[in-house]
Order: sequence, then structure tokens, then C-alpha cells
Amino acid sequence: MQSVTTAMNMSPESFLSKLTQKLPLVTSRGRDLPRSLPFRRWNGDVRQWEPTQALIAAIDNGNDAFKGAMLHVQRPTMTTKRILTAYTPARKLRGGEGVVTWQVNDSEEFWIGEDAVESKKVESLPIGMTDERLHDQRYQCYLAACLVELLIAAGYGQLDRDGRLIGEWQGEYDLYTSFGIPNEEITISGPTKEASNALRLIFNVPFKISRTDEHGVTTRWVVRLVEINPYPQSFASFACWYYTVDGTPIDTRIIKHVTIDIGGGQTHSCEVDLIHRQDAPVKLRMEAKLLGEGTISIARPVKDAIRAQYRGVRLSDAAAQHALMTQQVAVAGELTDINHLVAEVIIARSKQLLSPVLEYIQEGQNFLMFTGGGRVLLEQQLREMVGMTRTEGQYLFVDPTLSPVLNAIGGYVLAQAAAIKILAASTSSASVLR
Repeated sequence: MQSVTTAMNMSPESFLSKLTQKLPLVTSRGRDLPRSLPFRRWNGDVRQWEPTQALIAAIDNGNDAFKGAMLHVQRPTMTTKRILTAYTPARKLRGGEGVVTWQVNDSEEFWIGEDAVESKKVESLPIGMTDERLHDQRYQCYLAACLVELLIAAGYGQLDRDGRLIGEWQGEYDLYTSFGIPNEEITISGPTKEASNALRLIFNVPFKISRTDEHGVTTRWVVRLVEINPYPQSFASFACWYYTVDGTPIDTRIIKHVTIDIGGGQTHSCEVDLIHRQDAPVKLRMEAKLLGEGTISIARPVKDAIRAQYRGVRLSDAAAQHALMTQQVAVAGELTDINHLVAEVIIARSKQLLSPVLEYIQEGQNFLMFTGGGRVLLEQQLREMVGMTRTEGQYLFVDPTLSPVLNAIGGYVLAQAAAIKILAASTSSASVLR
């Protein structure tokens, strides 16, 4: 096991440290991590299970955005994809550059993410618990489209030498996934009944996906989630900090680790007790709490301030979140900086958002780790709060490029651990048969 360095507040061998330093994700023996594993999928046409080779991936089902993670198809690096939770039916364009347009199974054609927000006719997808979200057919279609974007980013598909997709048919992709759900939907015995029932709606379902890019080139994909392992979203960030690329825990003297996860929709705490006993493995006990709203509690006042200053500019919640993060909005057809408006709202509203966090900062017996998109937006305010009572070795601000997607990366760490156990059992069984 590896020790935690006080300079970085994390072990140099931890998954998080490797990602922060942009180092290759290889084991201590210099081997690549497995990208896939032999598994099975359900063939509904003949109503039987059949063998398949499933790619390992993680999905963080966030309220504000889809976050996905998987290893690149060739390089030992992590690929992540973050796509705003935004959907709108596709419009017929008569000129200029096109918009990436999707169709899933027999759905209408639609746009997602920033393309949907920029259309100014974005529809609100459901937020909240897994049960509320996955029953919405639009959300299922949005999720399937996001998975294809993750696959493309990771280098999958039929590519030419320049990395561009060629040919219409891109193949079938079976995914072995960790699936992040709200902390409140996980108990010590597993996911709640409502969450499990909702996840069955997308389990082993063949999503037949058509993607037409900006230039009118259409590609077709089939994606299935052949395994869905639910995990509490905020715990995944801890997993990144705690586990090495080999899948073993780091050696640390920390006995109470608290993750403050400031997301778009909600703010959570995840408290993990690390129970050290002589001559025994460290035991983990996790407790998670919903502390309140996330950055949406700032985005909505920003929306109101924009409307007050620029009459006629009316934003959806998704568009307001986008404006908050980019600090720009279209006014009379022109992209306009709103830095001053955002700064004023943050000053006025950040204390209310961060007030539940204060008790964790003031408690002197825990180690704090700040992550989520709100950690980036509110870094100045958070540093002022921790600087009053703590030294630098007593907290960690996750790298700003990793914070918004860390729960997905942590989900991948958990998926890898489960996959390695399956592969080891498979190898052991093969040895016995020989």
C-alpha cells in the first residue's frame, strides 16, 4: 500500500493522483487496465442469453449533465464526456452549418446538450430521483445519445486515419457499467426498490441510434447496457482518492474523510469512516446526506437578473446553468458577457448555498475534499471559509478539470474493481478445467 503525501493530500499512487498529474493509467507492473470483459447479453428475439465482450464504462446520472467515463480504446488514458441535460426536438434548417441530430429507435429527431440550449427552445427533462427520470422516454433517448458521444470520444467506431467516422454502420456496443444514482437511493443492502425498477427500463435494451453530424453524414449504432451496477454518486469521488490503479487501497492515517460534492442540482456530503484495526484490513463505513440545492440556486437568480437587465431574454433552468458556467448569454443575437451579473449574484447567494457546508469545515476531526462543478464556480468563497480554521494539509480541492466529472471517474474505478474480480474468477475456472 502507498502513503498519502501531505503536499498533495493524496497518495501518489491513487487513481486521483495519476489523473491530476496526467500520468498513464497502468498497473504497478506496467500493464494496461482491462477495457472489456467476457459477459452475456439478453437476446430478446430468441429469448435467451448469449455471450458477448462488454466494454467497461461508468455513467454519472447527474441532474445538470450526463457524465461518462471509460478508457480510451488505444491509449492508457481516461476519456470523460460531460453533456448538459438538455433536449429539444430537431428543427428543419434551411442553410448554414447543421446540428448533430439524433434519433433513437422510433423516436422523433432531436438535439441535446449545448445544441439544444442554443436553440432557445430547450425542453426541461425531469430531475430528481432515478425513478422520475428513467420513465421519461425523452430522457432515455438523451442517455442513449450521450453514450454514443462517449464511445466516439474514446475512439470507438469505424475511423479513418484522421480519426473521422467513416461508413454508416458503426457496430454494436455492449456496456458493462457502473451507474451513479442519488446517494439517498442506496442503502446498506443495495439500491432502493424504486431505483432498481427504474434501472430495469434500460437494462439489456437494444438502443438503435442514428446520428447525423453537422455535415449531414449519418452513422448508426446499437448500444446495450448488459450490466448496471448502481453506486452512490458522491462515494465515487472518495473511491478515486482511496484506490490505486491496481485496485488496492492506499495506506493512510486519515480516519474520517468527508467529500463535499457541489453539483448542479444538489449539494451532498459523503462521510467515510476508515476503521483501522491491528492486523486487519481497513473497514469503510459510509454515510451520505443531501445538504441542499446545488448551483441551480445561483443559476435561477442569474436568470432573473438577466431578464431584469435584458428584457425579452427568458432562459430555461438548463440555459441558466449554461450561462452561469460560461458567463455569457445571447442578447439581440449577440453573445454578451455577463461576468458582472454573475459576480453580483454569487456574492449575494453563495453564503446560503454554502451554509450547510460550514459545520463540516468547522469540525476539526475530518479531512475535507471539495469536488463537483460548484467547487470550481465557488472556489474563492470555499477557500476563504477553510482558510480561517484549517491548514492546507487538512483539505483538498480536486483539480478543476476533474471536479465536474469525478463521480463518473470514480464510478469507473468501481466498475474496474468488479470487472477484475470477474476476470480473475474466469481465469481460475479455466485453470481448474485444464
